[in-house]
Amino acid sequence: MSDKNFDIDDILGESKGNVGDTSINAEKPKKSDVDEIDELLASLKNRPRRRISSDDALDNSAEAVSAPASIPEEKEAEAVISDDAEAVEEHEEEKETSAIANDDIKKHFGKDADIEDEFDEDEDEDEESEEDDEPVRRSPRKASRSDEDRSSGKSRSGKSSGRKKKRGVGFNGSIFGGIILVTIILTVSLLLAVAGLTLGMEYYGIGKDDNEISFNIPEGSTNEQIADLLVENGIIKNKKLFIYTLKIMKPATIYPGDIKLQPSQPYSDIIEELEKQRETYETVTVTFTEGEYLVDIAQKLEDNNVCKAEDFLFEFNRDMGYKFEGYLTENKNVFYSREGYLFPDTYEFYVNDTAYNICRILRDHYDSKINDAMYKKMNDRGLTLNETITLASIVQLEAANVDEMPRVASVFLNRMRDSDTFPMLQSDTTYNYINKVIKPNTKNDDLVLHYAEYYDTYAIDGLPAGPICNPGMDAINAVLNPEKTDYYYFCNDIETGETFYAETLDEHEKNLVKAGRGDQVVEDTADNGNEDNNE
Repeated sequence: MSDKNFDIDDILGESKGNVGDTSINAEKPKKSDVDEIDELLASLKNRPRRRISSDDALDNSAEAVSAPASIPEEKEAEAVISDDAEAVEEHEEEKETSAIANDDIKKHFGKDADIEDEFDEDEDEDEESEEDDEPVRRSPRKASRSDEDRSSGKSRSGKSSGRKKKRGVGFNGSIFGGIILVTIILTVSLLLAVAGLTLGMEYYGIGKDDNEISFNIPEGSTNEQIADLLVENGIIKNKKLFIYTLKIMKPATIYPGDIKLQPSQPYSDIIEELEKQRETYETVTVTFTEGEYLVDIAQKLEDNNVCKAEDFLFEFNRDMGYKFEGYLTENKNVFYSREGYLFPDTYEFYVNDTAYNICRILRDHYDSKINDAMYKKMNDRGLTLNETITLASIVQLEAANVDEMPRVASVFLNRMRDSDTFPMLQSDTTYNYINKVIKPNTKNDDLVLHYAEYYDTYAIDGLPAGPICNPGMDAINAVLNPEKTDYYYFCNDIETGETFYAETLDEHEKNLVKAGRGDQVVEDTADNGNEDNNE
């Protein structure tokens, strides 16, 4: 750049041909002045880090140099730079040098507006060209947000773009509201349809039992009371629907007395039956005592003309859906599945009634006796309902009287808790059940042997497969509230009814002698650890 001469006319622009400007035409710059300007610019270019002082500038070179003349040489110098750091540093130095030169020229020539504007414009172009060249020289970098915006054609205003994007994906509340409304309508419609179908099936008795149920309507009963009786006896399930049907049909008279109805009858037919004059049915009173076998109860019902024994046994051993039945687990080795679940009491039955109706009456009564407090006690003692009633049936037949039941129950419970020492209960009552119930009511000898394996407590460990009679409440409570003892043996005096208890086998053998049953003393004591001779 130092070898290149600048024409002062190019620097001063339009003043070269302006003959009207006497200050310039009057005195043309000399050749020595031009040489001084060239040397000044060369010295400025060769001093990258030193600010040029005003003393070094030429005083008489007002029309000699313009800053843009150095720009082409600056671009040529940048082209050979390979190191990014050095390029940036050189760029900063050149900008500083140009600024210094610009200041010195302004001081030397004064504030000429045309020269200043031209210098600033060329400097801006130089900076833009350098910025454009930067990506070529520098290592690859992540595109800036502005670059991404330019390439995608987005607006430079981030807020504006965000608002437009938000409006683009905005949720349409009206659609959501419509979906909710449709869902509500469909749900309500479905519920109404189900309710209507349920009421229709109830009104017409669809899917309900065909068995006849006999009961009595007391004289002077109101419509509300009659509806309650129908619900209690399982004839209807919807009391309000029945009352509404009565208001629509408006029967002239509803007669009291005994009546037989079927749950499968439509409500209209039930009301028609209630309008009929009826004869009083004959009834009979039957008492079942504690400890009776189910087969004996069935025979007693037949003897009193209530229903046939065979029909009763078939119906009674079926699941009828009562609460207590939900606590039972089915056991295929039980001889009668509902033995033990008939509560001994006095009942009044209709003569020539159906077995279903009799079983329903007995089930209702039993379910009312076994309450929640009793279920809780069973759970506290770790006993199931079947274990409780099975043990109660043994206690019912073993105890000489009610007072002895809690102590007799403690003997069996102690043995059950110490099953390693006393695995077998060895109760004569279970053996009697095989002889009196299983054998007479089983024609197949193989079945007798099968059931005997699950009921003979002299041959099996623990409790039998199921209850061996129908115990009363005293025996059940004795199992749930036994006396606290250390007894493992007991025996009864057949003549006096006295009961003797013992903790060891030796004591038990002595008690057998006291009870007049010395012939039952076992001489071979080697296997007597589990012996229990009870009456």
